[in-house]
Amino acid sequence: MAEVQLLSFWSSPYVMTVEVALALKGVQYEKVPQDLSDKSELLLKSNPVHKAVPVLLHNGNCVCESSIIVQYVDETWPAPKGSADLLPADAYGKAMARFWADYANKKVKDALTGILKSCKRSEEEKKAAEEHMLSVMGMLDSALGEMGGAGPFFGGASMGFVDVILIPLLPSLPAVEGLAGVQVPLVQRFPRLEAWFAACQAHHVASLLPSSASISEYVSRVHLPRLSP
Repeated sequence: MAEVQLLSFWSSPYVMTVEVALALKGVQYEKVPQDLSDKSELLLKSNPVHKAVPVLLHNGNCVCESSIIVQYVDETWPAPKGSADLLPADAYGKAMARFWADYANKKVKDALTGILKSCKRSEEEKKAAEEHMLSVMGMLDSALGEMGGAGPFFGGASMGFVDVILIPLLPSLPAVEGLAGVQVPLVQRFPRLEAWFAACQAHHVASLLPSSASISEYVSRVHLPRLSP
């Protein structure tokens, strides 16, 4: 058995964040894909509370919940030579990174879900969902300007904690835009976020992410039918 294992599912944005964190810290691990419609005994035993992926198995210990796993990875393994840890060194920097990572986990997911749900609703509700998404993205754009400084990432010149939490947007946002028939005007409204997307897409960890087309197909087949009008 490998020293580090990751119980995963390919389309989970939370698994994506953990995989990117592991890659940035140079951690070798074994991916253990899970069938979420028929959960394995390993998954149920490793995460008896939520019974969900991701779960990181390290030396017999089980670590659950993506943001907690990312912090565990950051604290357990040193950054590779020439790179930085995911969280800032100072207490205030850590607090700000955790705040915006929590915002991303909650508000961005809610906004994307709202856009998808609006597909089956009135034009007024569609407009409200779009405006909510723009508000959320505007907040992120402002935070990026404050945290990133001259660098393209929330972590500045290199990817940090907030970037890792947000990186599932790369495949997810285009997929949701296509399914809902909307477009978030990053270039016109949020130039910092547009530059962030470009920098993330050019980063080597982008190769770990599924394509927008595969996410779109999966969401259309699995999630859209479950959304109530």
